Amino acid sequence: MENVTGRDFDVFPKFHGIITYVIMTAVAVTGIFGNTLLFLAYWLSRRLQTKTNIFVINLATADMLTCVFLSFSILLGASGLANAWLDSLCAVHMVALFIFTFCSMMTLAFISVNRYVLITKSKDTYERIYRKKFMFFFLCISWLFPILFVTTQLFFGRHVLFGYDKTIQACTTGLGHPRSYLYEKLDLVYIFIVATIIVYSYGRIYKFLRRHNKKMQNGIFSKLFRSERDGGTISAVSLCQTQVNITKNLFFILLVFIICFGPLVIIEALQIHNDTAVAYSLTAAMVNSCVNPAIYGVKHPHFRQVLYCILSRRWSEIPEPAYRWMRSGLTSSVTAGSRSKDLGAISITVLEKE
Repeated sequence: MENVTGRDFDVFPKFHGIITYVIMTAVAVTGIFGNTLLFLAYWLSRRLQTKTNIFVINLATADMLTCVFLSFSILLGASGLANAWLDSLCAVHMVALFIFTFCSMMTLAFISVNRYVLITKSKDTYERIYRKKFMFFFLCISWLFPILFVTTQLFFGRHVLFGYDKTIQACTTGLGHPRSYLYEKLDLVYIFIVATIIVYSYGRIYKFLRRHNKKMQNGIFSKLFRSERDGGTISAVSLCQTQVNITKNLFFILLVFIICFGPLVIIEALQIHNDTAVAYSLTAAMVNSCVNPAIYGVKHPHFRQVLYCILSRRWSEIPEPAYRWMRSGLTSSVTAGSRSKDLGAISITVLEKE
């Protein structure tokens, strides 16, 4: 990596490095564990295999890969390899992290638009937009656009900014390098566009539900909304609870997004080149990868039910199981156990008679 100039070489005490390492280690472990549970829950329950949850699993995939590569970054920092090897490996590592992070952000935008269409538009409109071929197209865009966005910058020389920073003892993006100014602005544009889509979509949802809630309170709203999964209806009475749930999710989504990426955006926008600030802002951005499973998984009523069954190993209680062995296997084992008990009782009775 080229020598960094124009930075404020503040004293970066060792305990700051220890703190960032501990946080990143916790993020990597919890993120891998949480996203693995989301994968398992999705594949074990047909109830979770909805169109919206396809985006949730795509988000979990990006977050999982982010956490896996983050664990590699932690190992690289403690490996003691030569600087040339560290720079090369960190360059590959940072390119992958940029792609996964941008894909995660893009998927968050797709989820917000999906919720907006599902709630504010008719069922026919929703089904027409989210057909299988369009779903495949949306998923491809969520990966191809970040890949093109990152690789295009690499062709113009951004790869020379990636490497191992001895000061903060971690892989770095070259934040603070004179040549990084343009790339940082491009990142800000990307983040701004994604944030605008998310805020606009959830803002329209909130306004829609608030407007119809007022009509419902006045006794003039009686329209029924059809649910995504089974074509059933959500009555006007239950719309209040839907509004509360959507509002809570909106609050958590925006709050976590702002908390995690806010410091990094501020540092890039204000051109703050303080080593301590850079290290903690990058760490905060990585935290988003382990928090997303909690927001889109634990707070989701269906995901929460399936996750509880998985963690408590109550496989037979998983709603709408996707595989027969989950019920038939357990049923057969219970039947076999009861039969063995019956045979044992019969043999004891025969021996007593003899």
